[in-house]
Amino acid sequence: MKALTPLAVTATLIGSMITATISPASAALAAQAGPRACAWAVVPSPSRGVSATLSAVSATSARDAWAVGSYDTGSSFRTLIEHWNGSAWKVVPSVDPAIGHHQTSALTGVAAISPSNVWAVGFYEKSTTSFRTLVEHWNGSKWSVVPSPNADSGENTLAAVAAVSASDIWAVGYRHGPGARGGGARKTLVEHWQRGKWRIVPSPSPGPAHGDGFLFGLAVTSAHRAWAVGTEPSRFSSTLAIRWNGTKWLTAKTANPGNGDRFLQAVAAPSARVALAVGSDLSGNQTRALAERWNGTSWSLVPAASPGGDFNSLQAIAARNASQAWSVGARRANQGARFTTLVEHWDGHAWTAASAPSPGAGDDWLFGAASVPKSGFWAVGNAGPRTLVERFC
Repeated sequence: MKALTPLAVTATLIGSMITATISPASAALAAQAGPRACAWAVVPSPSRGVSATLSAVSATSARDAWAVGSYDTGSSFRTLIEHWNGSAWKVVPSVDPAIGHHQTSALTGVAAISPSNVWAVGFYEKSTTSFRTLVEHWNGSKWSVVPSPNADSGENTLAAVAAVSASDIWAVGYRHGPGARGGGARKTLVEHWQRGKWRIVPSPSPGPAHGDGFLFGLAVTSAHRAWAVGTEPSRFSSTLAIRWNGTKWLTAKTANPGNGDRFLQAVAAPSARVALAVGSDLSGNQTRALAERWNGTSWSLVPAASPGGDFNSLQAIAARNASQAWSVGARRANQGARFTTLVEHWDGHAWTAASAPSPGAGDDWLFGAASVPKSGFWAVGNAGPRTLVERFC
């Protein structure tokens, strides 16, 4: 079996929309952004199984961070959770609802509210024909599964989670009607934790009824403001952003360059009037990094660095404020080359490519990023078959 990558990367690696949730996952870049005293560096992290990937990361302090993902046992995929205690990353036991051979459990998003209150989301394989939503919670002592709804009898997955407070949490992904992988269109899925229960909240799925729509990224700023981003069907797959106004989710017009498939994979909202979204623009045989900015009124394109090669994709973003953010992903020089890490820095005006380690002999990806309160940043992914964790300052 091959390495399991996050739900979001599947849409990036294939020119058409998702046909399966499992897909395969040079020197460091020359320029560096940010303070000269700081640099991205690899921090050792444990791996499990034949191969392992970390899909998302979240931190409450410099001494408390969580990363989630999955690992390949050789016959099935299992959830993977790791914890940073201020000095080392260690595996923490997690729950695997899918227990059969050749079945999948994976975690794709994490939100750490406090050292004793952490949420992780993803999906698991209930049978050979459908994925179901998966939500797990850390209470300070152990991880346990929390019941989460599914909109249809087909595929239901969660890709990202974000918290306003301990009692106000959002998760997003997609749902698929009866027939699972067989027929029907995939539509956006939004779930809300409130009053001790997860509930599905109606969300727009623009585009033709037969087209696929997905939500990959999520950011919240208050009980009345949140963003979710992904892709919607049109002549080509187009960027999608929806906004929570405190009462309902509304579609916001985004920018779509050129004639190709475009995906927004992640979003950060450092303030009520500023949001930053990143993803991929697939045109012909080339994939370029894509970035957009919300100025309080509208979304517009912001040039993202695509430092050469036929593939540059941004998978995650973390922002400390409106003028300090990092985005991470992967790049490739040509079709015969391996994938290496891609890191870009936002200074409030422009995205600039920065150097970051790419230590694996195989394909290296960064899938998740997080800002550390009063400290630096984390990025997670995989270096070949092993987990990859990097830290800035």
